[in-house]
Amino acid sequence: MQFPVPQFTDVEDKIIGPLTIKQFGILFGLGVVLFLGYSATKSIIVLIFLFLILGIPGLSLAFAKINGRPVYNSIGYFVKFFLSPKVMVFHKEAVSLRSDAEVKDANLKSDTVTKQSDKEDTQDNLRKVQQLLRQTQDQEEEMVRARSKSQE
Repeated sequence: MQFPVPQFTDVEDKIIGPLTIKQFGILFGLGVVLFLGYSATKSIIVLIFLFLILGIPGLSLAFAKINGRPVYNSIGYFVKFFLSPKVMVFHKEAVSLRSDAEVKDANLKSDTVTKQSDKEDTQDNLRKVQQLLRQTQDQEEEMVRARSKSQE
């Protein structure tokens, strides 16, 4: 038995004309605020001022898109970004329940152990590099000899 797979799940339903519920709610709230501002003052200048201050951002909030997603979906992320502290951690240090003296002693011990092991590792690496250089030098000398023999 085959079941239909839902498609276009990220598209919001158009409930009220060409508007989604969220767009309608934003525009309705904006209309209420503009109506209350005009009825309180009975001035067209105040209505125009309120429309410039609240109406244009409200329209862009309802209809504008950022990266193909509605702006009203991003409002929470904007608020979180501006209100949360900006901490950038490059090297995260382990949190320890030990005392500071124990931590310092452990750090000193680990430093001396790592210094000794680093010296040994670098010596081993140097030996390996020297061996590789010798091998490549030998191979190059053989290639030069082979060319000189073929040219003769």
